[in-house]
Parts: sequence; C-alpha cells; structure tokens
Amino acid sequence: MVCYARYRANELPKAVGLDVGDGRRRSDGRSGHICHGPYITLGPGQYTGGFYVKRSAVPSEGEIAVDVCAENGQRMFASLSMPVRNLFPSIAGLVHVDFTIQSVERGCELRLHVPSLTQIEVSEAVLFRRDNAAWDAR
Repeated sequence: MVCYARYRANELPKAVGLDVGDGRRRSDGRSGHICHGPYITLGPGQYTGGFYVKRSAVPSEGEIAVDVCAENGQRMFASLSMPVRNLFPSIAGLVHVDFTIQSVERGCELRLHVPSLTQIEVSEAVLFRRDNAAWDAR
C-alpha cells in the first residue's frame, strides 16, 4: 500500500521561479504558480497535500497560497493562504491543506502561488493518504 508521494520542486511544472541545486526552486520576484502538478488520479479518500517552503532572512509582505484542484483549477478541493512572514527562514516547513475526494478524480494537482517581490524557496511537494484505503500515485 502506498500512502505517501513526494516530488522535488524542480520535477513539477512552473509559471514563475528559478530551479536551483538539489531539486529546489526559488521565486524570481514575479507573481504566479511557482509549482503545480503532478496531475495524478486520486481515488475516494482523505488526503493531506502541501509544499516544503522557507522564506529569505528578510521577511516579505504578502501571502502564499496552496490549493488542490483538478481540471486546471476548475474543480477546487481545498485552499489555504499564509502570510510569508509566518514561514521559517532557516528550514523548510510544510505548508499543507487537508482535503477529501468523493469519487475518482483525474488530473489532480497541488499548486503553490507566490506574490510578486516575495523571496521563498520550495524544496518539495508531498501528498499523504490519511485513511486506510489503498491508493496509487501514478
């Protein structure tokens, strides 16, 4: 039974940001989705998904947003906004949302939106199954 999937930031598509060493991605000052994907099929169940993110030593204004959706954002399952100043500057913390899928959903993605002029670094995206049913993250 697979109950956990992990994706390096540089393995996921992006609209903004720069890929750096060890699979990490840094914001580049533009507003947009710094990570989105992996466009997988999820069965009915309870999940937690999110991104490991840290900010620069100088806190930025604005909020990052994490959401889980399908059909390029047309079907939204969960979303969360968090002030950038609440992120850790020294270690990547998990910014996550809990969500429930009622029936089989294809093309599911986690998305991380960053505001302009914000300095953050994303190391990876993770997806956990929170109930006991089996699942396959392909």
